[in-house]
Amino acid sequence: MKSFVKCALLLILIMMSACAGLGGVRTLTLSEAELNERLQRQLPIERRMLELLEIRLSEPRLQLLPQSNRIALTLQVASRERLSGRGYQGRIAIDFALRYDEQRQAIRLEQVRVTDFLIDDLPPRQQVHTTRLGSLIAEQLLKDLAVYRFKARDLQTAEGLGYAPGAVTVTSRGLEVKLVPRSHAQ
Repeated sequence: MKSFVKCALLLILIMMSACAGLGGVRTLTLSEAELNERLQRQLPIERRMLELLEIRLSEPRLQLLPQSNRIALTLQVASRERLSGRGYQGRIAIDFALRYDEQRQAIRLEQVRVTDFLIDDLPPRQQVHTTRLGSLIAEQLLKDLAVYRFKARDLQTAEGLGYAPGAVTVTSRGLEVKLVPRSHAQ
């Protein structure tokens, strides 16, 4: 099986190098299912905030929003007050844009917006204030989260063929990363 994968990869690289002379843009597409799978591997995220609250984010559900070039994500939230020991359950819904981070060789979240934050069994008067907390959680826990990391060897291969990652776009097919001729990527 490994030799088949290596042969297939070699064939793809040969075809890419044959086309590289044309200088055209190539596209890497990650489907919604692939993105969900990658997020599943990174979760749960567990953090302590201000030494007062323990937060756990899990169970991601992702939805592509191609009309706005964004992705929507709903996560389950579990929290526990460290002083009182009280626990809360709920969910947070966010949407975000994506960018390629050349230094970290990854596609990362940016412009994270909280669209909904609901804590189960919380009185309505207190629920209003949780939106601020939801924004803080999203900013602190999800800032710069990588949804995809390029392997160094893949980037070296692309660079050897004269390509580099460029624009990141959300489409109905998934997340598309343009591989542009190196002279245009910078």
